[in-house]
Amino acid sequence: MNTVPYTYCVVRYRHDPATGEMLNIGVILSSPTADYLEARLDHHYERLSEAFCSFDGEHYRRTLRQFLAVLDVLRERLRAKNLFDAWDVPSNVKSVAEYVWPDIDLSFQISEAMAGITDDPRETLELLFHRMVTSQYSRPRLERRTDDEVWTVYQEPLARRKVVRKLRHTVLTTPEVELKFDYAFQNEKWHVLQPMSMDYVKKENIQNKATKWLGNAVALQGNEEIKKLYILLGPPALESYKPAYVKAKNLLNKIPIDHELIEEDAAEDFAAHIEDFMKEHNVQENE
Repeated sequence: MNTVPYTYCVVRYRHDPATGEMLNIGVILSSPTADYLEARLDHHYERLSEAFCSFDGEHYRRTLRQFLAVLDVLRERLRAKNLFDAWDVPSNVKSVAEYVWPDIDLSFQISEAMAGITDDPRETLELLFHRMVTSQYSRPRLERRTDDEVWTVYQEPLARRKVVRKLRHTVLTTPEVELKFDYAFQNEKWHVLQPMSMDYVKKENIQNKATKWLGNAVALQGNEEIKKLYILLGPPALESYKPAYVKAKNLLNKIPIDHELIEEDAAEDFAAHIEDFMKEHNVQENE
């Protein structure tokens, strides 16, 4: 069994520099030997909103998404130009983190770099994330995985094919609804990628989620700007919840606009399909 060295930093949120109070929200891990640079961030903000007055949850999630998008670009540059060697990343993962995330308002803090060895950097990242972040939850979460966490499964093959660079935010409106989408591209009309976690603690919430999005899609029929809705599914972890998951998918397939349900095991094929579509229709990167 081959082991490789790694370094990691803990990401912390500090709401008020005057008080100095912080909560751990993520881990960044680098292992140049394994060509691995990744972050695991907590998109839940219940702990933060309960701990800090006037906490802005939307700003927090938007900042995390921006961080992950920049990390994708940096990861590609590191691999293409072999900058791991130039930056001596094993001892400077903090410098990499600060390059990706130059903090203007000092709310997001990076710990000093720590080191270890592992035979599986991905698994080690998950273990560190649990130790540093999720083990600190004071109560059970409603979701086992959020939509943002499901997105990371699809994001990796999309980023590898440089599709993520061509995705952007959009807002689609009708007289009934105003829906914000974080991952979309335009080819005359909008193609929207919507990650959707069905991994809940209570199985009745699986159907509730599907019902909510069926209603959203019905309302979107009045918007002529949308071409297709790709629903990127995150299935429940519990086998006993699979029947509820099947029923939820049956509900989603009643969506009246052009749509497609994508399973996590098809993430690679989906990324290849979107890459080919973008090349065929000359979809450009965001400026």
